[in-house]
Amino acid sequence: MKQKQSTSDHVFTGTAYTFLALFTLFCLFPFLLMVIGSFTDEGELIAHGYTLFPSKLSLAAYEAVLQSDVLYNGYAITIFVTLVGTLSALCISAMLAYSLANKRNVLQTPFLLFCYLPMLFSGGIIPFYIVVSQWLNLQNTVWVLILTLLCQPFLVFLLVSFFRTIPEELEEAARIDGANEMRIFFQIMVPISKPILASVGLFYALNYWNDWFMGLMFVDNEKLFPLQLILRRMVSNMEAAKNLIPSGAAISVTPPTYGVRMATTVLTIGPIILLYPMLQKYFVKGLTVGAVKG
Repeated sequence: MKQKQSTSDHVFTGTAYTFLALFTLFCLFPFLLMVIGSFTDEGELIAHGYTLFPSKLSLAAYEAVLQSDVLYNGYAITIFVTLVGTLSALCISAMLAYSLANKRNVLQTPFLLFCYLPMLFSGGIIPFYIVVSQWLNLQNTVWVLILTLLCQPFLVFLLVSFFRTIPEELEEAARIDGANEMRIFFQIMVPISKPILASVGLFYALNYWNDWFMGLMFVDNEKLFPLQLILRRMVSNMEAAKNLIPSGAAISVTPPTYGVRMATTVLTIGPIILLYPMLQKYFVKGLTVGAVKG
């Protein structure tokens, strides 16, 4: 039988739901303002700024953006970097975490320190730039956008905490049947680690998709600019937004630079917004698994 809630419980529940609703609206307000601003006429934006209920709508910003080769090229670079980078980072981080969590690894403690120290200390931007650009010669290549974010220590330790919750008897049974370490990892550990791998993969995908700093530091070739760097250039420089509009495009005489900013932002974050609901159930389960031990 259901227990009746007291008055204090009803008050607490109502207050909690009210707070969550207000917080949700607070988070959604900038996004709604950005989406509506991308459909607002440029003259309306200049005269009245960004509003939720504009008096005049226009598709000129999207017409300008979708006719630009810059955006399509940025999409191609960002999608390639995100896919290749996420798969590579996930594979390397998972294998490293499995090794760190394995008590049979005689170098477990030195490797743990090697992964833990970068979370606390950094050599600085200048040494990092010298190593990547002069020693590794990765400047102005698409691989500099991938390799510089390939392994995140925090995500590695997140995987380590999960692998430590797996019973050792499972590995011992596989070894008795003649399986080596690679077969144990790929055929046993990976299938039962899908929730945490999906969570870590989403973190890596967000890092790669939203990164602009590595492109700013190491990429001078405009053909290799990722989406976020293109968006940053538009936000910091109005002339960069005007460059998106091809010559002879059938749009208004005044380039919709403010609208282009909003339209490009909407098109930039769209794929991530669509990806998150697909992985949300794995994301929540992956973060909570191993947090409570019986």
